[in-house]
Amino acid sequence: MKTFPLIDLHQDLLPHLRSLDLFPEGKQTDFEMLKAADAKIVAATAFPLPPDGNVFHPVTNDLIEEDFRGYIRQTQMDPAWSIIRSAADVARVLREPNQHGLLLHIEGLNVIGDADWARLQSWVDLGWRSAALVWNVSNPLGGGTHDAETGLSDLGRKMIAWLQERRMVVDFAHMNRPTFWDALETVDGPIVISHGGVNARCPSARNYDDDQLFAVAKRHGVLGMFFANTFVAGRGKTGTVADVANHIDDLVKTMGVEHVALGTDFGGILSGLVQGLESLERLPNLWLALARRGYTDDDLERIAWKNAARVLTEIL
Repeated sequence: MKTFPLIDLHQDLLPHLRSLDLFPEGKQTDFEMLKAADAKIVAATAFPLPPDGNVFHPVTNDLIEEDFRGYIRQTQMDPAWSIIRSAADVARVLREPNQHGLLLHIEGLNVIGDADWARLQSWVDLGWRSAALVWNVSNPLGGGTHDAETGLSDLGRKMIAWLQERRMVVDFAHMNRPTFWDALETVDGPIVISHGGVNARCPSARNYDDDQLFAVAKRHGVLGMFFANTFVAGRGKTGTVADVANHIDDLVKTMGVEHVALGTDFGGILSGLVQGLESLERLPNLWLALARRGYTDDDLERIAWKNAARVLTEIL
């Protein structure tokens, strides 16, 4: 079976390694696994776990900055790693052997107000280039998946404009539907859903309906397929590699293969793993399953890295 370079649009990398006691099924990812898998670029999150799980705790922004500095330390300790700041960096790590890049990502700008622009700029100066406005809960920017009604706020629109002025990724993952459609009208260029699945296959507020998928394809964007069992097979069910392949089949049918990518969510899957895709090391199982369904090497390379590289290059 041919192997491929990878771009993974979503991993909770440092949060996972910091909290392995929360993952009794074992380690899902780490820096050495990523190198062994030839993961050329990974969107690596700052996903803080504040006291009592309160994502609005004032310490949240300090924890985000600590994660960013942790990723930077990794690049200082291991010259195989670098921070992805631009399209030129994307091209460089794809071109050079044994080079890998970290796209610094925030999963939920929850403790942000109109007085925080200087701090946000300091994070950009550190190398931050990707942001999900919301996580599951709504915040001052817009509505998360636990809230079906709240749309994008005026501050959310201002945030999107600020991010795009700096050529940053605006991630549509975890947005509820009203915020998704509001943000679609606000964002220029290709749309990125870093990690998600197909609502028709597994109904969930975390998955995307056909109208949303059509909209992403029309805007030349990508959706990164994720491997969280709850959203692949359904709560209380046991998912397999075939279930993930079924989602990808649906995505290809709805969007076209040129709009499908990977957003594994490894490092952040607490609600159960798909059998056969329990860690990054098991990813070849997916390529084999798709090849058996008739996907060509070119199809698989598009999903593995080419589609994501195209979109990241255009945005950054």
